[in-house]
Amino acid sequence: MVNDNKKTEGSGTAVILTGGGCDLERVLARRLVPGSALVIAADSGYLKAEPLGLIPRILVGDFDSIPTDAMPDSAEVPEIIAAPCEKDETDTMLACEIAMERGCSRVLIVGGFGGRCDHELSNIFWLENLKNRGVDAAMTDGNGLITVIRDETVELEKHGGYFSVFALDSCTVSLSGCKYPLVKTKLHRDIPYAVSNEITEDRAVVSVEGTAILCNVFER
Repeated sequence: MVNDNKKTEGSGTAVILTGGGCDLERVLARRLVPGSALVIAADSGYLKAEPLGLIPRILVGDFDSIPTDAMPDSAEVPEIIAAPCEKDETDTMLACEIAMERGCSRVLIVGGFGGRCDHELSNIFWLENLKNRGVDAAMTDGNGLITVIRDETVELEKHGGYFSVFALDSCTVSLSGCKYPLVKTKLHRDIPYAVSNEITEDRAVVSVEGTAILCNVFER
């Protein structure tokens, strides 16, 4: 799908614009999108580009959800990749594959949830797939940020909202700097009780042995 001589143009980070629901004003206000990223639009995610002040380098999809009169030409988007409507991958997955082929090891999916529940679940599980392949991936709708963490410690700056940790497989979690601390506590996927925690210090520390979903819900 992609020429070998284009594999390094991503400069490390890709932003994937998708068609899911998204509070674009909050994405801008929180400065969630890095300025030097490779911007890839997945189908109707292209419509988010202008409000975010972004210029997509690539547009990919089967184009079943983008209005005909909104479809750009090659002067507006240098590379347009058409995919069949009947395919195994979603347009978001295709966009992420292109990002990896272009040398990106970090991916931010904008608008990956807040719409169809099947696509939302697909995108959350896709974050785990990306993690398995060495890609640091996150997904945002402007009101929250979801990422997968594995055998690592991360710090969360106080943002006035909530954070939750969900086990993707059985994992051991320690939490500090928060209202409900944990010390090497075993979490299981079918008992999601590490939900709606609050950061009480300047930052919270989340340590995970195993694999978990970390969900930040920002203050409204």
